[in-house]
Amino acid sequence: MISASLVYAATAAVYALTLVGLLAWLPRIGESRRRYCYPVVAVVGIATVTTALSALGVGVLTVNGSELDVPSVADDLISYAVLWVVAGLLVDESRRTLALLAVIPAVQVVAFNVASVGGGAIGLVCLAAVVVGHVVIAYLLLGPVWKRARDVPEAQRLLHWKARNLLLFLIGMLIAFALLSVGGAFDELGIAVLAEYVGLLIRVGFAGFLFANVDAIAVDGFGDGAGDGSAAVPDAGGVPGAD
Repeated sequence: MISASLVYAATAAVYALTLVGLLAWLPRIGESRRRYCYPVVAVVGIATVTTALSALGVGVLTVNGSELDVPSVADDLISYAVLWVVAGLLVDESRRTLALLAVIPAVQVVAFNVASVGGGAIGLVCLAAVVVGHVVIAYLLLGPVWKRARDVPEAQRLLHWKARNLLLFLIGMLIAFALLSVGGAFDELGIAVLAEYVGLLIRVGFAGFLFANVDAIAVDGFGDGAGDGSAAVPDAGGVPGAD
């Protein structure tokens, strides 16, 4: 029978292979655009280490009768904050908004893990905080951040739009799965498989997407479609070209 540790080991191997590929790809990207890539490379690197530790059972604690995987929690605290911040950086968002995009997912991770080991009324409040946090992030990205996106070249704006929607969908799917897992909808192996699969989609998927489209980021006025109106940019509701 397949064990959760085997799932973690296989996932760590995928992360390691992805990390090697990203590091090989990185020199082909212009130095001025690499600053957008370094954070996602770090996310994949951290996931490689923490998932390997989980596979070895290192840092797994028993709290209130439930297991708390400390390396996995640390990974989530860093990864989701970094990915949302990168999405904000794509439109040169202010430091205040970037700080919010970092703090909110960190609070969500802490709240979910408190709910998973605590239960009761506190657990329900924490789960509600996770959902509310995602709604707040969606509001920021669809509202204030999207307005700021109008100040960047259209190709870069379209890149942000796609990155934003990718993260909103995948992390929303992760939250839905997490709520079901706390409710006992899956056994231990099912939780491990689904959690690692969605985690891979988010980290590796976003990294691959950004690397493949990094040339759309305008640097000193240069970028695919920078300032030439060549890209059909959707509005917040997904209608191309509507401002």
